[in-house]
Amino acid sequence: MGMSSLFLAFTFLLLATTRLPVKACSCGPRHPQEDFCRSDMVVTAKFLSVPQLNHTLSRLQYRIKVVKKFKGIAPIPKFLTTPAQESLCGYRHKALLKSQEYLVAGRLLEGQLYVTSCSFVRPWSSLSPAQQLGFNQTYATGCSCQVQPCLSVPCNVENDTNCLWTDSLMSTLAEGSQSLHLACLPQKSGLCSWRSLNTEAPQPTT
Repeated sequence: MGMSSLFLAFTFLLLATTRLPVKACSCGPRHPQEDFCRSDMVVTAKFLSVPQLNHTLSRLQYRIKVVKKFKGIAPIPKFLTTPAQESLCGYRHKALLKSQEYLVAGRLLEGQLYVTSCSFVRPWSSLSPAQQLGFNQTYATGCSCQVQPCLSVPCNVENDTNCLWTDSLMSTLAEGSQSLHLACLPQKSGLCSWRSLNTEAPQPTT
C-alpha cells in the first residue's frame, strides 16, 4: 500500500473514531405521583392546533386550551412547547380529536407549558380511577414523601419518608399495581407508606 493510501486510510479512521455520537432520548420509569410532584404545573388540556416551529428557539409549539388546573400558581398557559428534535426528547402529539382532554404535567418556561417525550402526557380517559383521583387531589398531599424505585433485588428503603416502588419487578406491563392504584402518603406517625386510591374519581370539570 502506498503512502497516499495509508494517509487516506488513517484520515478516515481518525474521522470515524472522533465523530461524536448522536444521543437518543431515554426516559427512566417514574410513578405518576413523582410526575405530579416534580412538575411546575399539572392540567387537563385540549390540543387545538398542529405544531408550529419556532426557528429561533428550535422548539415546536402547540396551541392548547386548559380545562382544569390541578397544580401551579402561574397564569393559565395558552401554548405548550417541546424540543423540535426527537433526539432531544421532543414530544409529538399524534391525536386528531380536538375534543379529547389530556393530563399534562410539565415545567413552566417563559410563560408556556414545556414538556418532553419523558413528561406525563396522556388522555385523561386512559388513566385509572385511582390515578384520576391522585392527580385531582391526593398526589399533592404526598409530595413530602419519595417514591423509591426498586429495579433489581435486593432493595432497601433508604429512609422513613420513602415508599419502595417494585412495579418493574412484579409486572411485565407498562404500568403495575402501584402506579395504577396506589399513592405514597404521609401517616400520623410521620412515616410514608402506600395507600390504595381505588375509588371512583371525579371528572375534571371546570
